[in-house]
Amino acid sequence: MRSQKLVILFYFLNVICIFSQTSIPSELMNKPRTNDLYKVKEKNTERVIAFETNYLKNETYVNKWIFNYSVDTIIRGKLFKNEELKSVFEYVLDKDKKIVETKVNFFSPYVKNDKQHIKYEITDHAKILIFLDDDSKIKSKMIVDVDSLQSPIKITSVNSNNEIQSIETADYNYKKNTYSYKVYNYYNELVLNKTEYYNPNFIIEKNDFDDITKMFWPLSPNKVVITFEYKYDRKGNWIKRIEKNFSNNSESISTLVKREIKYKN
Repeated sequence: MRSQKLVILFYFLNVICIFSQTSIPSELMNKPRTNDLYKVKEKNTERVIAFETNYLKNETYVNKWIFNYSVDTIIRGKLFKNEELKSVFEYVLDKDKKIVETKVNFFSPYVKNDKQHIKYEITDHAKILIFLDDDSKIKSKMIVDVDSLQSPIKITSVNSNNEIQSIETADYNYKKNTYSYKVYNYYNELVLNKTEYYNPNFIIEKNDFDDITKMFWPLSPNKVVITFEYKYDRKGNWIKRIEKNFSNNSESISTLVKREIKYKN
């Protein structure tokens, strides 16, 4: 399943340069929010260290996330892949623990001084990503309009002069679990027109801690089932999670995450 996610990711990276920021497929892919490894139920958290082992078909690697909670609404941390530093970041959270601002410095042998600063404005009808430069001036925006199910129906990318750079649209057929996906470029030319799969009812089961224990992969047409097994600490935060995929009558572990949580008192 992880390999399938990567295939989707690389495909859209080649088709749409804005995918690393957001896109309609990536918004739908992230709806389960199972990758929010920083989230805990306690407000007195000091640090979370998450070791995420990913089992791909031809590769196994470990992401190490360090989340330091300086205050309840700010998290500063680092991301390593196989002990190699990949990024240093800062998250600003709202009262519901949702990210409303990110600052990230990426480390790569191919790109120097790669930084990203985004502020998020979220309402019931839209999410706006505001991209800022080093002086906190607006470089560009992405406006994500959503429907009543909070599914993205239109993403408009504009530059600092409010000129449209690209548009993505999604027209959902929830009865058939599909959507018509279109992408328009700077000249308003249609560059992609596909029918894709999306199951809005992807959650099958949750446990008493309100964590997903069984779900469908939202973008899979063949009903790939994903299960999660947890181990919890005394405060009700999970400290171990095993993710398994069931497809074609076979079972495989896709990720194993262990979290070390340090509390302030």
